[in-house]
Amino acid sequence: MPLRAIVVLIPLVLAGQAAATTLQRFDLQSLTVSAERVFHGSCIAAEGELIDGIPYTTYRFAVAETVKGEGEAETMVRLIGGLHEGRRFDLVGMPSFAPGEEVVLFLTAPDRRGNPWPVGLSQGKFAVSRGVAKSVVVTQAASDAVLLDGAGVARKGAVEAAGPRPLDEFLREVRTYAGGGGIDDRR
Repeated sequence: MPLRAIVVLIPLVLAGQAAATTLQRFDLQSLTVSAERVFHGSCIAAEGELIDGIPYTTYRFAVAETVKGEGEAETMVRLIGGLHEGRRFDLVGMPSFAPGEEVVLFLTAPDRRGNPWPVGLSQGKFAVSRGVAKSVVVTQAASDAVLLDGAGVARKGAVEAAGPRPLDEFLREVRTYAGGGGIDDRR
């Protein structure tokens, strides 16, 4: 094969590899056990910034209920990706949040910069939807990431068995996996 053809193929191969993020698949129990903190709350702000040349978005959440970990009235999460100079940068599988969005979030311990991350990236985000007749359900966030099942086989998409289901039932199960802890911050 001529050198020119190899030079053309290398970027094409690398571009295909960059299109997916491979993650371990978490069920609800392993998400809960792996999380340092789980809370139910709403995103109140999303602000982009550039840190060491990398776009990040800082999200602030008003916490309605802490299900596992330390209870705080407000939580900040800084994640890779966001808008910079009019361009959108995304890490495949990384969740994003919009102000006003209600979620249940499973967070890791803070990294070396003091930032917690969603466990399993988008797997750690559950959207809360309020419907008619006061129904409140939770659904796991969708993802473009490739998830590895228990046998190490890659499967595309989010864990479908995790929702939709009633929020109170979901939180009860998370509390069970967390050892019954949690602080109800609702007043």
